[in-house]
This record gives sequence, structure tokens and C-alpha cells, in this order.
Amino acid sequence: MVKVAFIFKAAFLLFLFPLALKAQTDYPNKPIKFVIPFAAGTDQMTRPLLQSLSEKLGQPIVIDYQPGAATSIGASYVYRSNPDGYTLFLGTMASHVLNKLTYKKLNYEPDALSVVGMIGVIPSYLLVRADSPLRSVEDLIHAAKNSSGGLSYGTHAIGGPNHLVGEIFRIKAGVKEFVHVPYKGLRESSIDLLTGRIDFMWDAGAITLAQQGKLRALAVAYPERWPTLPNVPTMAEAGYPDVTISGFYMIAAAPATPNAILDKLNDTLRSVLNESDMKKRILDLNILPRAMSRSETTSFMKVQSEKWTPIMKSLNINLD
Repeated sequence: MVKVAFIFKAAFLLFLFPLALKAQTDYPNKPIKFVIPFAAGTDQMTRPLLQSLSEKLGQPIVIDYQPGAATSIGASYVYRSNPDGYTLFLGTMASHVLNKLTYKKLNYEPDALSVVGMIGVIPSYLLVRADSPLRSVEDLIHAAKNSSGGLSYGTHAIGGPNHLVGEIFRIKAGVKEFVHVPYKGLRESSIDLLTGRIDFMWDAGAITLAQQGKLRALAVAYPERWPTLPNVPTMAEAGYPDVTISGFYMIAAAPATPNAILDKLNDTLRSVLNESDMKKRILDLNILPRAMSRSETTSFMKVQSEKWTPIMKSLNINLD
């Protein structure tokens, strides 16, 4: 009886195997859901990218906005989804590197999410008002050390990339205190900087205001000068080589998604990112396109984790 049951089970598995293989080789044969862990209206980069991916894959890609909890709401949704490649995720430095360092309990395992590939990297700029008397990094440090209440700066979130680079800057510059003001979005922080409610900010998205002459970029926290603002010096040039950060956008899928599906998605993503028009559209949004293999993407994120783990522990930022 046991032998008969074993033969039946083996036969059933052999029956399922070609069906599973066919599902992978036919992928995709239905619409794909793309989860963005931010509010609607933050998809200037993803819409043209997803449109091109959709055309190459031959299926619609539908955006599903799931904002909140420093990207962890969207990430946990994808983490629990079927590993069939039909639910993808816009991963960031928060979702894949910082959340596991700032939250003791997460509803997902960042390292277990399947890597599809990198989209691009983003820097962080040190920004002041265009009419600010602070015209250099040293001006800002001097003002901070001589301020009784400490200069205030804005970012998008406690424990986010811009907050981290702000704290590393404070430590390396020997400033006792900066007053960190976290905002819900770029619009609010930009308005407060423009109206003088805060003294400076760390951000990448607000760089368009600098290009318009409304803000002034004192430096970029990136290892080399940024291609869209080549006249802005790096923090290394200002004397602070450790004040750098490489935020990123990437695509992930549910854990245990078959390699055949992930490889097809990665090949398609790299093909799109290597198109000259797409490169320009993404770079115009202050994102440097980086077409990477799956293994290269995994290695890149590992390097980021190794860099920020001791820093986060020393800052003792806990968001639970």
C-alpha cells in the first residue's frame, strides 16, 4: 500500500513538473502587478520605464501604490505574494538596506526577496536657499558651530538615507547638534526651506529647484561629481570624503521566484535601461541608470549593507 502511494505521488509530481516548466517558459502570459511603496504621483521615473518593459514583455504592467512604514507595507505585500513573477516591487535603499537596521520587527525579510535587477542610483545634495549667506560647506559648518540653538535641516524621514547622510556629516564636521526636521514629502520640506523655516536640507529630488535657481546646492554626497550638475563639488572635495551615500531604485519579486523568470525580467530590464532615450529620461530625473545583472545587483546591495550596518548601530536609530 505504501509502495502504491509512493508511486502515485511520484507520478503526480512528474505530471506537475512540465506544467511548472511551461508556466516559466510562457512567462508572462497575463498582466503584471508592480507595487510602488510610495503615494501616487511619485512615478515620474517608473511610468516610462514600465511602459517600455510592458512593450518588450508583451503584457500590461499595472501600478499598485502601497505607501507607508518606510516602504515596508509594499515590501511585505510582495514578500507574501505568489512566487510566479506576476507581482514585482520597486525596491529602495530603505526597503532592502535600512529597514532591517532600524526596525527590530519587520513583516518581511529584505534579503529573502528575489532580486530582478538595478534601475539606478541617486545621490543626496546639501541644499540651501538661493539667497542664503551660506555659500559653501565650510560656511554652513562655521554657522552651525556658532549657533546657540543649532541649525535645522529637513529630510523625508527619520532613519532614511538623507537623515543618515545628515548625521554622518554632523559627526565628521564636529558639529554638536543639527536640528533634524522630518517631513512626509519633498513638497513640504522644499517649501519650508524656501520660506526660511529650516536652514538647509539633504535631498536629491529637490535638485530641480537648484537647477531653476530657487535653491543652491553646496555639495553632493556622492563619490564623484553628478552628471546633471557637474559644477557642484563633492563632499570629498569639501574635505569630507566619508560623507557619501548611494541611494538606489531596483526591482524585486517574491522569495523563491524561479530563476528562469528572474533572468528574463533582468534581461528585459537591462535592454530597456541601455536604450539612449530611456537613459536620458531617467538621468533627467536625477537618477543615474545602472544596468546590472542579478548578481551585480545583489553584490551592490551587500556593499551598502556592510557600509551602513556599523553606522546605524553607532547612531542608535530605532523606529519600533
